[in-house]
Amino acid sequence: MKIPEGKIKWASRRGMRELDLMLLPFVEHDIKDLSEQELEDYMDLLNATDLQLVRWFNGVEQADSEKRRRMVALIVQKHSQRIGREGV
Repeated sequence: MKIPEGKIKWASRRGMRELDLMLLPFVEHDIKDLSEQELEDYMDLLNATDLQLVRWFNGVEQADSEKRRRMVALIVQKHSQRIGREGV
C-alpha cells in the first residue's frame, strides 16, 4: 500500500510546536528510507493523540505497542542526529 506523500505530510502536521519539530523534519528527511511496513507503522503512530505523542517522545510514558515504540525510538534518534544542524 503506497501512501501519498501529501497525505503523510498533512497527517504529520499536528499544530503543536513540540510535535511539529519532531515529525515534520522526519517526514522531510527520513520517510523516504522507510520500508512499506515502517511507513504503515508511522501512519499508525499518527493515530495517537497529541498528548500521547508528546509523552512518548519525551520518554514520560512508553508507547502502547511494540511497533509504536520502535517508531518513536526511530523518530527520536533521527531528531537527535539533527539537533544543531542548519534548517532543522
